[in-house]
Amino acid sequence: MKSCPHRLVLALGAVLVALFSTTTFVKAQDLDVPPTLQAAIFKKVFAYVKIGTPKLTIVHSAAGTKSKDDLMTQFKNVGLEVDAVDEANAAKAAGNVVYLVPGVSAAAAKKVGKKFIITCSKDFITDGVAMMAIVNAGGKPSLLANTTAIGGAGIEVDPQLFRIASQVK
Repeated sequence: MKSCPHRLVLALGAVLVALFSTTTFVKAQDLDVPPTLQAAIFKKVFAYVKIGTPKLTIVHSAAGTKSKDDLMTQFKNVGLEVDAVDEANAAKAAGNVVYLVPGVSAAAAKKVGKKFIITCSKDFITDGVAMMAIVNAGGKPSLLANTTAIGGAGIEVDPQLFRIASQVK
């Protein structure tokens, strides 16, 4: 198990290289990081979050419907179970992982309860609404983890994840 962090870094690096070198990305309008890349990275991240088998619910606003559709397709393509609800029904998010599409109100986001909340919105991560985010940092994807939000939800995360994720408090 000593090489576990190295394997994660190598795996994520390989995913990034493969995706950037062979794929033309079509970004959804409100997503700064392509859905294909987000799905691949988050699937790797879930191995380090002690939540059981990830079941994903995407919470979206009316303006985020295209992004929701793109994300659903990509998360399914990497083998994850996924459904979606609009922000008015955020409290009905059935998954143990909730993805907040940018544009969802903070009030709606807070209704999902103590689940592992992910996003690509830097605002959600810095405001403590989300636990992890993949954001665009100068043209490169960057993984952020809000350790306060993770601890507040009582979610256990393998500390090795923080070797590749920048911590936000």
